[in-house]
Amino acid sequence: MENILDISKKLIVGGAVAAVLLLVVIINWFSSGSPSMSTGDEAQRLASIGDIVVDGGSSAGDALAKVAKSDPSPKVRRKALAGMSHFLTPLHRQTVQECVKDPDPAVREVAVDILGLYRDKQASDELVKIVKNEPEEKVQQAACRGLERCDDPMAIVALMEQAEKGATMDLKRVAMKCLLSKLGVRISRDRNPKDDRGWRDLIQRWKMSRRVQDAYSRANVRLVSKPQDFMGKDWHPERRGK
Repeated sequence: MENILDISKKLIVGGAVAAVLLLVVIINWFSSGSPSMSTGDEAQRLASIGDIVVDGGSSAGDALAKVAKSDPSPKVRRKALAGMSHFLTPLHRQTVQECVKDPDPAVREVAVDILGLYRDKQASDELVKIVKNEPEEKVQQAACRGLERCDDPMAIVALMEQAEKGATMDLKRVAMKCLLSKLGVRISRDRNPKDDRGWRDLIQRWKMSRRVQDAYSRANVRLVSKPQDFMGKDWHPERRGK
């Protein structure tokens, strides 16, 4: 009888030890498998961001916002910021505004794109300043895309101004593409700022649009038309042969 009791005690103790060991293994497995964006090398941190974006969770946006502001790697900050856009709330706006001033232009480009998702007058005002003053053209183009989403009339004014006076051909075309998309129109492939006469004609024709004129009026900005820039029928791609 005593031998049976001894055996039973050993089995109970052994089972308890096994259960503890199994628990330790499970805890270690989960802790090692949990995404950590603050440890490891750059590649590991980038992979962790991807895991968090896929896994989601109530705290995912806040965790990504923290990394977007503080990680030493521009690649990690950029990916964290892009990931945060999937969980964007009004509380993340401060993070976006800080990242708009990031020293790395690729990070600023993503932040400016995200800023347009807020769509309000505050976002529009900030994007107008960026498209005018930002030294990197990619960031200026992102500001145009952001303005396309904004409801403020100044967004239309700023896009028209850049389409007409932008520093580069590419910026002019992006601005016009965003403006026309905002107005529900697709820009024709025939329209290119390299064709100076045709481009100036396009600008003047859209300045005659009721929505554009209304936007200038509501923004309290004087709309300057240049009738001399209109081309005749033979020069206008959409009217040739008619």
